[in-house]
Amino acid sequence: MKWFKGIAVVLLLAILTACGNTETKAPEEKTEKIEVKDATGATITLEEAPTKIVSLMPSNTEILFALGLGDKVKGVTAYDDYPKEAQKVEKVTSTGVDTEKIIAIKPDLVLGHESMLATEKDAYQLLKDAGINVFIVPDATDLKAAEKSIATVGELTGKEKEAKEVTASMEEQKAIIEKKAKELKTSPKVWIEISPDLYTAGKGTFMNEMLELAGGTNIVTETGFIPYNEEKVVELKPDIILSVYPDAKATIQKRAAWKDIPAVKNDKIYEMDANKLSRPGPRLLEGAADIQAVLGN
Repeated sequence: MKWFKGIAVVLLLAILTACGNTETKAPEEKTEKIEVKDATGATITLEEAPTKIVSLMPSNTEILFALGLGDKVKGVTAYDDYPKEAQKVEKVTSTGVDTEKIIAIKPDLVLGHESMLATEKDAYQLLKDAGINVFIVPDATDLKAAEKSIATVGELTGKEKEAKEVTASMEEQKAIIEKKAKELKTSPKVWIEISPDLYTAGKGTFMNEMLELAGGTNIVTETGFIPYNEEKVVELKPDIILSVYPDAKATIQKRAAWKDIPAVKNDKIYEMDANKLSRPGPRLLEGAADIQAVLGN
């Protein structure tokens, strides 16, 4: 039996040695193509998640940073001011889109915007002709559409999970605001002043939607951003005035015809952050919360 035990030991050593020399290869990660249809109906195909992105709309930039892609953003517009980190990114617009700068960056994705097609369509096409992927983000006009844009950008950049987290957080903020709105004793009448020449925001705008969500009532029933009649504002007697341009309060208080408007008489003129209330991005509900904070004053 000794010879049998000896052979068994030799065989065991051989097996162990063979196992030790066998490399176990880790399964290769499969990178699936990303295919998403943009606002023009074109399907953009990316072999992998983009690592160099140029954003041609401030709302796009805010979305990218909210998804944790700030380090991938290599070009932005001259109007990008949020978050602060975006201010340090190379500017690729002046009077228009600087296509030469963008091409020099060699991005694997450029995020354009549907609202800019009328003025920047040729620039977008030039970038496409240079072999750059240009995705036109749909123009959102309400909260639900803004959340869809966030989801779309998340899908396009391989950040679907993060996009769901951002929109879930927005829905939580919305629920809190709706709950507080129900607790308001009244729904104050509000005049929204966009500029000193009496442009205002009516139905179908983010400002109106956020105002109504917060519990206020817009004295303007027309649709869109429109010029308004001064006498009509006086006649409608708003309880609160919300403005979105610098030094608006002083400008409004100087109007002799407005001295008896409740909002002016009771010093209820408030300056809001225009970007929070107009950019279709993650901060819309912050704008609604800002409005709600003054409705109960």
